[in-house]
Amino acid sequence: MKIVAVNGGPRKGKNTDQMLDAFIEGVKEANPEAEVEVIRLYDYKFTGCKSCFACQLKKNRDDLQCWVKDDITQLLKDTYHADGIVFASPIYYMNVTAQLRAFLERLQYPGPSNRNVPTALIYTMNASEEKLEQFMKAPLDINSKYLNACFHVQPEVINSCNTFQYNDNENFNDGFRAPAKAKWAYHEEQFATDLQNARDAGRRMVEKIKEVTT
Repeated sequence: MKIVAVNGGPRKGKNTDQMLDAFIEGVKEANPEAEVEVIRLYDYKFTGCKSCFACQLKKNRDDLQCWVKDDITQLLKDTYHADGIVFASPIYYMNVTAQLRAFLERLQYPGPSNRNVPTALIYTMNASEEKLEQFMKAPLDINSKYLNACFHVQPEVINSCNTFQYNDNENFNDGFRAPAKAKWAYHEEQFATDLQNARDAGRRMVEKIKEVTT
């Protein structure tokens, strides 16, 4: 069993990293023998889809892969042929980072997989659940729609809201200052719950893979 974990966040060790690590912990708890390949997109140089249409040529259609050659060409193949895929990203401008968006364009445009592949989406954001519902739910639902169309399994979505971006109050503009100590206490409790939700989702992905491959 191979699972690919695609990290679309730029900050190592921060919220998105921690949520993805928790998901992987859940995978390993459910199946210690599972192979997990972690792809940190900010470590690579690549672009989004270039509309070259090489993937749509009849002679190439059996391969179902992006034909642009750069740092992620092999990574796209690894992801496309995995048994399960989890994508993680902070939310910038009401959607995933540009790096993950570019990766998804090239992963999905060649065409739908010929297998059922469970997927999951982890979103972290410095926004409340109310703001998520009001402003971000519609664009984020499109990500789920396209993954479902490509891999034939409805993605599981794990949200972590009200995340903190940094610890230092004094060195940032007023609109970006870190919250007061009372909010820190709330965050620490809530984020622990979010991490557990990610672990549980990792365990569920293992079970979903078993279901679709038997």
